[in-house]
Order: sequence, then C-alpha cells, then structure tokens
Amino acid sequence: MKIFLAKYEHKHGTDERAYKTRKGASWQLEKWAEEYADEWAPFTPDNMPASSLVDQWTDITGGNEFLYVEELPLLDIKNFCEEHKK
Repeated sequence: MKIFLAKYEHKHGTDERAYKTRKGASWQLEKWAEEYADEWAPFTPDNMPASSLVDQWTDITGGNEFLYVEELPLLDIKNFCEEHKK
C-alpha cells in the first residue's frame, strides 16, 4: 500500500499533507498554488489554470519554492520491523 505526500517547500519551511491517491495529493498542490499565486502576481499570467501553476511553480518563484508529490510505502509496525532486521 502507498501514500502520496503533497509537499510545498518555501522559505518558511515545508508543508506536507498525506493522501490515499495521487489525485488527492495533486489537488492539494493546486490549492496551494491558487492560494499563493497572488504573492507572485507579476510572474503569473491572469487566469492561469491551477495545474499549469503547479507545473511552472518553481520557475514562477525563481527557483525558491517547490510543489511536488512524493510517493511512499505505507508500512505497519510488522513491515517496518522486518525491513530493518535485514
């Protein structure tokens, strides 16, 4: 089983939200991009779709911020212990 971690790296730290699906995590990235697009207004075209904002976020922010999804295995304690015994 996997989880999909939506991550937003910015100058104040990293925001993270875990989702059961990549679609859910991608939705979160779009919400963050829409929420903070005004802060980068001179570099964001008007009415840019949220998915395009996400795709271009690093360029829009001058390489200072990052939006991405990290895929991770969902482990229970048994799996975790077995993995670390090896």
